[in-house]
Amino acid sequence: MSFRVLAGMPNSEAEMVLAARFEELGTAQLVATRPTTSALMDAAGEFPELDVVLVHQDLGPAPVFDAIRDLSHRHPQLAILLVSTTMDPDTFTGAMEAGARGVLSEDAGIAELESRVAKAAEWSRTLRRHLESASLDLPASGVRGRIVTVSGAKGGVGTTTCAVHLAMAAAGAGRVVCLVDLDLQTGDLPAFLNLRHRRSISDLVDAGDDISPGMLAETLYVDPRGPHVLLAPEHGERGEDVDARATRRILSALRSRYELVIVDCGSTMNEATAMAVELADTAVVAVTPDVPAMRGAQRLMAMWDRLQIRTQDSVFSLVTRHSRRNEVQPDFLRQIMGTRVLRTPVPANYRALEPGENNGDPTKVTDEALRKAFARLAGELNLLNAPDQGAGGKGTVPAVQPGGVGAAARSAATPRNGSPSTRDVSGFLNAATPESAHSSSDGHPGAPPGTSGNGYRPSSGVPGGSGGFRA
Repeated sequence: MSFRVLAGMPNSEAEMVLAARFEELGTAQLVATRPTTSALMDAAGEFPELDVVLVHQDLGPAPVFDAIRDLSHRHPQLAILLVSTTMDPDTFTGAMEAGARGVLSEDAGIAELESRVAKAAEWSRTLRRHLESASLDLPASGVRGRIVTVSGAKGGVGTTTCAVHLAMAAAGAGRVVCLVDLDLQTGDLPAFLNLRHRRSISDLVDAGDDISPGMLAETLYVDPRGPHVLLAPEHGERGEDVDARATRRILSALRSRYELVIVDCGSTMNEATAMAVELADTAVVAVTPDVPAMRGAQRLMAMWDRLQIRTQDSVFSLVTRHSRRNEVQPDFLRQIMGTRVLRTPVPANYRALEPGENNGDPTKVTDEALRKAFARLAGELNLLNAPDQGAGGKGTVPAVQPGGVGAAARSAATPRNGSPSTRDVSGFLNAATPESAHSSSDGHPGAPPGTSGNGYRPSSGVPGGSGGFRA
């Protein structure tokens, strides 16, 4: 086992001496050296799987203790050793307070150097394993996860409600799900899920290009009902900090660690939501069957098209507040809007949603029509199957035979051991690939076969209802 070490040395002479010592070590590799504190800080994010950073006491231009403090904040899993010319108590105290793991004498021998580096590296690797498996509960999948965005044609069409219930259905089916609130000014997932958390997406903005597992662990809320949650800022004005670049970095980090990332984009477009829709594998627009909502959806998709964010033919429309008594039916809406409309509408039965929304617990929604609708929608959008290494493509979802419901949605009716697990073990993506879905003759998307889940049971046909529906 070879430990990977990065060093900050103030001059070429110190660098050569250190390099010569590492050539005699069989357990550690000096991957790079840097002559300044700023260059060392940048290099810490460039080299993967670093174990130890050596920082010379004379490294500049920034004060060395400030550099150590910044390094430990940005990369908490790295073990930092101060290479000191003066082994006095003040140096030890300053190094420990800054976040170093120890102090190493500049003239330390080969044996001491090997021993100190090995102990520090073991600490670093133990912490990394702890963060990435035990406390994090975030699997490093190695497979590109899917991003699904849910946007609203206008306010009150049920965007957040749909995002929450789709995330719950996918988590109940065994998927590792992250639910992201990108409605940065007015997002209110804490009310929908009855949660309190002091962290939000704005805490990841200053993370730079390296969003570590530790940062995600501190920022995400692990909902015991299944999905992990990344909240919008508590104060709406902080939403301005989340620009397009930050959104790309954050969603890319989440995509690498989750099978499925469901993003609630709200009903307004900004830099963050535009980037999310551009990155998404599947983009959904929630629309109610009325003229104002249809006009809003058309304006939104036309703007995406003009700005080259996403073409209209790669967007799915999701009809909410559906009733057979409505003047506008999904088939007519499909003709008017010229877009693909998901075959399963959400029934207009707000009273049935009240127990879940008033108590902040989506599992309290017991209405069969709503549960079946969300299960079928999750199947249509392929949210119930594990990601495929070769799958992908914007706006593509597998289809089923006409009028049918996928096995994944059918099996979602029965809880596994009572509730979905929030914990994942390594190798979850090495499980057998679910049975391939069948294509429907009418070309509309449907539910693919998949794994069992919890709490959502489908049926053929979605009954209508009465009442309102809101986000």
